[in-house]
Amino acid sequence: LVITTSSFTPSLSYYPIMKIATSLMAIAICAQSSTAFIATTPTCQHQTASTTTARPMGLFDFFSEDARKEREEKKEREVEEQERYQQEIIARRSNPEKMEEYEAKVRVRRQLRMRGDDEAADSVDMYGSENE
Repeated sequence: LVITTSSFTPSLSYYPIMKIATSLMAIAICAQSSTAFIATTPTCQHQTASTTTARPMGLFDFFSEDARKEREEKKEREVEEQERYQQEIIARRSNPEKMEEYEAKVRVRRQLRMRGDDEAADSVDMYGSENE
């Protein structure tokens, strides 16, 4: 079995067609990619749509002005609540009658916990003020 090289080589008539085809493909690719570097006209820029409503986007909402105001208001409410509790504690410590009432509530709550009645112990109002 003898294989000659002339049977594997394409004929010379295909070479001009391949050269033209590859040249046309290269020109088409260059033309397509070169449009990325063309400056747009000002009329095209005015056609973009703009929205006026802001939507929450998750992680970056933390930095928005509304989120900052909401955090400050929440922190202020918590501080006011803690100050109110602190004033009740100070008033109770300065008044022997209120202190006895508080100690009686503590004893009742401890007895309920010792019996295993945690729900009833949680319902005992330890820090409720008389003005509310």
